[in-house]
Amino acid sequence: MSTTPKHSDDDTPTPETGGYATFEHSWTDRWADTEVSVSYRFRRPTPTHIKRMQATAHRNPAQAARALILDVIHPDDKPTFQSDAETYPGIVTTMSAALIKAVGLGDLGN
Repeated sequence: MSTTPKHSDDDTPTPETGGYATFEHSWTDRWADTEVSVSYRFRRPTPTHIKRMQATAHRNPAQAARALILDVIHPDDKPTFQSDAETYPGIVTTMSAALIKAVGLGDLGN
């Protein structure tokens, strides 16, 4: 399993970095009996990103989540994320939920 290191120097909003923030997630892979940790950098989704995701989520929620992530993930983290998502498909939903929660959307019990 590949893990991207935390990039604190890339988290400062500047025109060059676009203001990426690091999102981390850890869990136990019970089949491999290992602790898995991943870390990816994302820029803030725009209202257009969120509206597009909401408009397409009813047809295919997984595809909408993946599209949101691929729109806002740091280019250097994209290959790692895609590889990780092949091994752990749930990471797509986990990371997209973290992104939309970070911009103020919650589940509100739905």
